[in-house]
Amino acid sequence: MDKLEGHWAKRTILEPDTGNAYNKYFYKRKPADRVVVDTPKANVLAGYTLIEKDLRSALIWMRHIKELLSDDPNFTDPKGHIKATYDRDRFNIVKGLFVASLTFYGKSFATCEGRRVKLEKKNLDEEFHEEHDNAMEFRHNFAAHSGAKQLERASVVLAIDKKRRELPYFVRELIQPDTLSTHDLDDFIKLFEHARTFTENKIRTLAEKVYKEDVLAKGPEYWYAKT
Repeated sequence: MDKLEGHWAKRTILEPDTGNAYNKYFYKRKPADRVVVDTPKANVLAGYTLIEKDLRSALIWMRHIKELLSDDPNFTDPKGHIKATYDRDRFNIVKGLFVASLTFYGKSFATCEGRRVKLEKKNLDEEFHEEHDNAMEFRHNFAAHSGAKQLERASVVLAIDKKRRELPYFVRELIQPDTLSTHDLDDFIKLFEHARTFTENKIRTLAEKVYKEDVLAKGPEYWYAKT
């Protein structure tokens, strides 16, 4: 059981047959009723809550990339130059985390089913606009669609012996952004932190308004009648 404020606590229940999860609440260890506040402002608040979780996940994964690469001598570069790692097993994990992080960051700025809100570029301070565009370009062209920017590409080529003594070597090339720089990672982390701070401030402001205007204004009896 997870302790909440005062005498309140909650327990998350996972149904093994259906996979559905829900919370049960307790007051002084006694079961309490659960009523959903289904007002327009409450739905927006719920949307920002989902966005904050996505941004938190994106930050966790991007920071973990730094940890994974911090002790790789082929990657570590105090000047922040672009480097490649030759530890393919490690970089395959890095690539998965990088794609997941960019995808979840981008999702926060996209219209998603079940959410009543999304972030906008204008919500970010102007100093972060260029880095936001960079992150979205990676997300659209590499993580999501492999689009016109050709951040990943494949070619069919021949390698030809200059003295023409051997038959041409036939090979397929797959080029993906298997290089990163510490500067890139740090800039993405700062961007994600900034977006998350904006979202957390929105949540605090909205939570106060929902509790005051949608809950307290209707009085306890209104909510008791819904149990």
